[in-house]
Amino acid sequence: MSDDAVDEDPDVADVVALLDDEHVRSILVATSAEPLSAKELGEHCDLSVSSIYRRVDELCDCALLTERTRPRRDGHHETVYVSTLDRFELTIRDGELDWTIDRTESDPADELSRMWGQL
Repeated sequence: MSDDAVDEDPDVADVVALLDDEHVRSILVATSAEPLSAKELGEHCDLSVSSIYRRVDELCDCALLTERTRPRRDGHHETVYVSTLDRFELTIRDGELDWTIDRTESDPADELSRMWGQL
């Protein structure tokens, strides 16, 4: 298994169990396109916010999702979530099981530019 961004990777069983949940997959797909709040994810996935938070916590624990702060025009900020999962690969060959998680890397300068552009 390989990953440069995270020192301690989650167990393959935890990742597979998470990815078996259709709502988790929907959260990952939606947050790969744009950062979304728990409320926005609830509307997108047709789930209660408490169900979203449970899944978001599990995804963050496995480093498949990350939290960011989104400033709002009213001066307050809100937490949004962004998928870090780029690719998950499980290979079984010659009696060996191997798996890889590739995560996306974000550039802080790009993120600042994106945030300022939304204001």
